[in-house]
Amino acid sequence: MKVSFDKSTLRYSLPNKLLCIDDNRLIPPFEEEENEMGVCSECEGPLFSFTYHNFQDYTAVVCRCGDCSLLRIILFDPAWEWVGEYPVSIIDDALQNSVNLTEKKSMSDIGNIAAVKLETVFSPREIEAMIQKSKGEKYVRQYLYNARKKYSLFNELFGYSLEI
Repeated sequence: MKVSFDKSTLRYSLPNKLLCIDDNRLIPPFEEEENEMGVCSECEGPLFSFTYHNFQDYTAVVCRCGDCSLLRIILFDPAWEWVGEYPVSIIDDALQNSVNLTEKKSMSDIGNIAAVKLETVFSPREIEAMIQKSKGEKYVRQYLYNARKKYSLFNELFGYSLEI
């Protein structure tokens, strides 16, 4: 397996906990957990994870060094074998708001968005329609129509756009 992305474009939004890859793909976390992940390649201090993201066939773990505070991304393959460690910069809110950072959400992406976030904006039927549409299944058009009217509010509250 070959990792395909521009390593110079790795960014992370601390308030929204979103990983940004290639300046146009936002990936929400599927897990938020602190674990010791290894040693920082810069200062040899301990790396502690705080979010886990699905990326291609890999798991991208966002970590912070306990000594020098640098952010790193560690990629693991499906068997949890280490693939690489990459530096990541922080997206400030002004940059995030000025750049169009959208990603087409697949079923796995919708599934990775915390249910609490979805339920804050969308009704259960609207969520169901979005999931069914993203899976290519039959859905109730009216519920998806109602959900789409709320996409801008969801973007405003949680900082990323849905395109379903």
